[in-house]
Amino acid sequence: MRRMILRMGTGQLRAAEHNESGWETGALMIIWGTYVTRKIVQTGQFYCPGCAQHRSYNLRRPKKWGHLYWIPIIPMEELDRYVECNACSKAWNESVLQHDPIKEQQERDLKLAAMIARLMTLMSGERDVSSELANRIVEASKAPLGVSTTPAEAFCAVTAMEDPNEILADAAKQAAYLTDRGKEAVLRAVISVAPNQSMREREFALADTIGRQFGMTPAHVKGVVDDMTID
Repeated sequence: MRRMILRMGTGQLRAAEHNESGWETGALMIIWGTYVTRKIVQTGQFYCPGCAQHRSYNLRRPKKWGHLYWIPIIPMEELDRYVECNACSKAWNESVLQHDPIKEQQERDLKLAAMIARLMTLMSGERDVSSELANRIVEASKAPLGVSTTPAEAFCAVTAMEDPNEILADAAKQAAYLTDRGKEAVLRAVISVAPNQSMREREFALADTIGRQFGMTPAHVKGVVDDMTID
C-alpha cells in the first residue's frame, strides 16, 4: 500500500514536518494512496497441483484502487484473476480450472472399458449382449485396466456404437492410452469370447485387424492367437 500524509497550510498543500514532539499544531493530515482489493468472484472444487488432489478454491479478482483515508474512491487497474487453494493457500493461474488429471483419467478409463465391450461383442458375433457376455466384459475391463464397470454400462457402450468400422476406428484412437502389455491383454480378452476357440477364418481375421489397429505386429498377434487357440 502506498500512502502520503500532507498538511493543509494557509492556501497551500505541503508535507507536514515530523519532529520529536509530533506533528505541528493545527496540521491537517490527508492520507491517500493506492491499494489492491481481492474480491472472491467464484468458488468451487478443483484439482490443486500443489496438493495433488481435489480441493475447494476461491477465484479472486484483484483490483487496484486510489483511496482517501483507506476508502477506495478511484478504480485504477484490474489485474489478472487467480485461483487460491483453500488447503495449501497457493495461488494458480485461472487456467488451472480447465485441467483435472483425475477426472481426465476416469474419462479415459471409461472410454477404454467401452472399447473393450464393443470389441468383445464384435468378436462374439452376438447381436444383443447376453448376461454372460456382459459379465465377461466386466471382468475383462477389470483385469487389464483396473476399471470398474457394470453389465448395464457395457450394454450401453455396445448400443451406442454398433458399426464395425466405427468400432475399429475407435480402437485405434484408444490404443494411444494403452501400453504394449495392455494392448495384448485387451486382445486376449477379445479372443476369449470367440464362439469357436479353434479360431475360424472370421475370428482370426478380426483378431488380426484389431491387432493392427493397436499397432501390434502380425507376428505378435499370431503369437497371441496361437497361445489361446484350442486344437
